[in-house]
Amino acid sequence: MLPNWFKEYLSFHRTERNGVIALLLFILGLITYNIYQRVCWKQDWQERYVKYGESIVEFKTETDSVKNWDNNPQPWMPQKRTLFQFDPNTLDSTGWVNLGFSPKQAASIIKYREAGAVFRKPDDIRKLFVVDEERYAELAPFIAIDPQINHRPTKPEFDRTKWEKPEPVLIRIELNSADSTALVKLKGIGPSFAKRIIKYRELLGGYMSKDQVLEVYGMDSARYQPIEHQLDVDTTIRQRMNLNEVEVKELMRHPYLDRNQAVAIVNYRKQHGPFKTISDLRKIHLVKEETYRKIAPYFKAP
Repeated sequence: MLPNWFKEYLSFHRTERNGVIALLLFILGLITYNIYQRVCWKQDWQERYVKYGESIVEFKTETDSVKNWDNNPQPWMPQKRTLFQFDPNTLDSTGWVNLGFSPKQAASIIKYREAGAVFRKPDDIRKLFVVDEERYAELAPFIAIDPQINHRPTKPEFDRTKWEKPEPVLIRIELNSADSTALVKLKGIGPSFAKRIIKYRELLGGYMSKDQVLEVYGMDSARYQPIEHQLDVDTTIRQRMNLNEVEVKELMRHPYLDRNQAVAIVNYRKQHGPFKTISDLRKIHLVKEETYRKIAPYFKAP
């Protein structure tokens, strides 16, 4: 009697039994295919060899010869070399081949000539890398260059010492009157930046200094310094708000004032009456001296 644990180890579920059977059938199929290949294909191959054997041998021989040619190509040799009188400035590729050059060498000579090279004397042919001293000695007696070639005008060489770089034309831009078309002419200022500069000008009431451009969103010193010398400011072109009429919302739109300061200015007017001078703004606790100096040009009082 087998122990129970051994029986449980050898027992299979239905799915496991089906898998084992499928695996055995697959192995049996491989064995059968191997036997068929060894027995049947061998006989069929022998019959094909008897029928096509000679053709196979001939094809193999031809293939081997082609491979040997590819692995050991024969150098190009001119069929016939003919020496004749020639002008290297006009001789075509066929003529160069007749002189003993390979088609590839002839093409390179024509390309060299098309690039602008001119043979002005027989010795110039030595500039060709395919012409060595021996070949030149052979060709020299037959070189006949048209004497008119030396009288043709040549392209003058560029003299850098006489060339002067033209001075760039610098434009001047007045910030309080310029539109976006004028501003985009400045280096580094595109349509988007031009709109920002104009928008900030409207919020301020006008630029009092060209350095205020640095307060425009996105502007930095790297962009500002190259154009600084091209900017002008007309301080008479500005808009000023009347301290005795302006309301909180209008004050809050100004870049130099926040909400608390705007409310404090209006409340001071309500408590103490109309502003008599701009300097009355100094009496407001929230308006510091630095802020006063910045906003004073943009306000007026009767």
